[in-house]
Amino acid sequence: MIRNIVAAIVGVIVAVSLVWLIETLGHMVYPLPDDVDFSDSEQVRTYTATLPAAAVLFVGAAWAFGAFCGTVIAALIATAKPVIYAIIVGGIVLAGSISMLIIIPHPGWFTITAPIAVLVAAYLGMYVAPRLQRPRTDSE
Repeated sequence: MIRNIVAAIVGVIVAVSLVWLIETLGHMVYPLPDDVDFSDSEQVRTYTATLPAAAVLFVGAAWAFGAFCGTVIAALIATAKPVIYAIIVGGIVLAGSISMLIIIPHPGWFTITAPIAVLVAAYLGMYVAPRLQRPRTDSE
Protein backbone atom coordinates (compact mmCIF):
# COMPACT_ATOMS: atom_id res chain seq x y z
CA MET A 1 0.00 0.00 0.00
CA ILE A 2 2.73 2.49 0.98
CA ARG A 3 4.75 1.51 -2.07
CA ASN A 4 1.78 2.32 -4.30
CA ILE A 5 1.26 5.72 -2.66
CA VAL A 6 4.96 6.51 -3.02
CA ALA A 7 4.78 5.39 -6.67
CA ALA A 8 1.96 7.84 -7.37
CA ILE A 9 3.82 10.68 -5.65
CA VAL A 10 7.08 9.92 -7.47
CA GLY A 11 5.20 9.66 -10.78
CA VAL A 12 3.62 13.07 -10.29
CA ILE A 13 6.96 14.59 -9.26
CA VAL A 14 8.65 13.12 -12.36
CA ALA A 15 5.84 14.37 -14.60
CA VAL A 16 5.82 17.90 -13.18
CA SER A 17 9.63 18.09 -13.24
CA LEU A 18 9.77 17.03 -16.88
CA VAL A 19 7.06 19.52 -17.83
CA TRP A 20 9.04 22.27 -16.11
CA LEU A 21 12.34 21.19 -17.71
CA ILE A 22 10.99 20.94 -21.26
CA GLU A 23 9.06 24.20 -20.99
CA THR A 24 12.23 25.87 -19.67
CA LEU A 25 14.14 24.56 -22.67
CA GLY A 26 11.38 25.92 -24.88
CA HIS A 27 11.77 29.35 -23.27
CA MET A 28 15.50 29.20 -23.98
CA VAL A 29 14.85 28.50 -27.65
CA TYR A 30 11.92 30.94 -27.85
CA PRO A 31 12.59 33.56 -25.13
CA LEU A 32 9.71 35.48 -23.62
CA PRO A 33 9.69 39.16 -24.60
CA ASP A 34 10.27 41.79 -21.92
CA ASP A 35 7.61 44.14 -23.27
CA VAL A 36 4.57 41.88 -22.79
CA ASP A 37 2.53 42.42 -19.65
CA PHE A 38 1.43 38.87 -18.80
CA SER A 39 -1.30 40.18 -16.52
CA ASP A 40 -2.98 41.77 -19.57
CA SER A 41 -4.86 38.95 -21.33
CA GLU A 42 -5.16 40.92 -24.57
CA GLN A 43 -1.38 41.42 -24.78
CA VAL A 44 -0.85 37.75 -24.03
CA ARG A 45 -3.38 36.78 -26.70
CA THR A 46 -1.63 39.02 -29.25
CA TYR A 47 1.77 37.63 -28.29
CA THR A 48 0.73 33.98 -28.47
CA ALA A 49 -0.86 34.57 -31.87
CA THR A 50 2.58 35.53 -33.20
CA LEU A 51 4.39 32.48 -31.83
CA PRO A 52 5.69 29.92 -34.30
CA ALA A 53 4.01 26.52 -34.06
CA ALA A 54 7.29 24.99 -32.80
CA ALA A 55 7.21 27.24 -29.72
CA VAL A 56 3.72 26.04 -28.87
CA LEU A 57 4.69 22.44 -29.59
CA PHE A 58 7.37 22.65 -26.89
CA VAL A 59 4.56 23.11 -24.39
CA GLY A 60 2.52 20.21 -25.81
CA ALA A 61 5.58 17.99 -25.87
CA ALA A 62 6.31 18.89 -22.25
CA TRP A 63 2.81 17.95 -21.13
CA ALA A 64 2.70 14.70 -23.12
CA PHE A 65 6.24 13.58 -22.24
CA GLY A 66 5.67 14.40 -18.58
CA ALA A 67 2.44 12.38 -18.50
CA PHE A 68 4.09 9.45 -20.29
CA CYS A 69 7.24 9.28 -18.17
CA GLY A 70 5.45 9.95 -14.91
CA THR A 71 3.01 7.13 -15.62
CA VAL A 72 5.79 4.73 -16.61
CA ILE A 73 7.90 5.50 -13.53
CA ALA A 74 4.94 5.22 -11.16
CA ALA A 75 3.81 1.93 -12.71
CA LEU A 76 7.33 0.50 -12.52
CA ILE A 77 7.61 1.34 -8.82
CA ALA A 78 4.12 0.20 -7.85
CA THR A 79 2.62 -3.20 -7.27
CA ALA A 80 -0.87 -2.10 -8.39
CA LYS A 81 -2.20 -2.06 -11.94
CA PRO A 82 -0.67 0.60 -14.24
CA VAL A 83 -4.10 2.02 -15.10
CA ILE A 84 -4.25 3.56 -11.63
CA TYR A 85 -1.12 5.58 -12.32
CA ALA A 86 -2.25 6.56 -15.80
CA ILE A 87 -5.36 8.01 -14.17
CA ILE A 88 -3.49 9.71 -11.30
CA VAL A 89 -0.45 11.07 -13.15
CA GLY A 90 -2.26 11.67 -16.43
CA GLY A 91 -5.16 13.28 -14.58
CA ILE A 92 -2.92 15.69 -12.71
CA VAL A 93 -1.01 16.65 -15.85
CA LEU A 94 -4.32 17.01 -17.70
CA ALA A 95 -5.74 19.23 -14.96
CA GLY A 96 -2.63 21.40 -15.04
CA SER A 97 -2.67 21.66 -18.82
CA ILE A 98 -6.36 22.54 -18.94
CA SER A 99 -5.83 25.23 -16.30
CA MET A 100 -2.99 26.69 -18.37
CA LEU A 101 -5.15 26.58 -21.50
CA ILE A 102 -7.78 28.58 -19.60
CA ILE A 103 -5.32 31.06 -18.06
CA ILE A 104 -3.09 31.64 -21.10
CA PRO A 105 -4.70 31.87 -24.54
CA HIS A 106 -3.34 29.28 -26.96
CA PRO A 107 -4.07 28.61 -30.63
CA GLY A 108 -7.35 26.76 -31.18
CA TRP A 109 -5.70 23.70 -32.71
CA PHE A 110 -3.46 23.41 -29.63
CA THR A 111 -6.34 23.83 -27.20
CA ILE A 112 -7.98 20.80 -28.79
CA THR A 113 -4.97 18.57 -29.41
CA ALA A 114 -2.92 19.14 -26.25
CA PRO A 115 -5.37 17.51 -23.78
CA ILE A 116 -5.78 14.60 -26.19
CA ALA A 117 -2.00 14.22 -26.37
CA VAL A 118 -1.77 14.11 -22.56
CA LEU A 119 -4.43 11.39 -22.38
CA VAL A 120 -2.80 9.35 -25.13
CA ALA A 121 0.62 9.72 -23.50
CA ALA A 122 -0.67 8.51 -20.12
CA TYR A 123 -2.38 5.58 -21.85
CA LEU A 124 0.81 4.68 -23.69
CA GLY A 125 2.76 4.91 -20.43
CA MET A 126 0.31 2.48 -18.86
CA TYR A 127 0.79 0.15 -21.83
CA VAL A 128 4.59 0.39 -21.95
CA ALA A 129 5.39 0.08 -18.23
CA PRO A 130 4.57 -3.64 -17.84
CA ARG A 131 6.74 -4.42 -20.86
CA LEU A 132 9.72 -2.73 -19.22
CA GLN A 133 9.53 -4.75 -16.02
CA ARG A 134 11.81 -7.71 -15.85
CA PRO A 135 10.01 -10.96 -15.14
CA ARG A 136 10.01 -12.04 -11.53
CA THR A 137 11.30 -15.46 -10.62
CA ASP A 138 10.14 -17.59 -7.74
CA SER A 139 13.36 -16.86 -5.85
CA GLU A 140 12.63 -13.09 -5.72
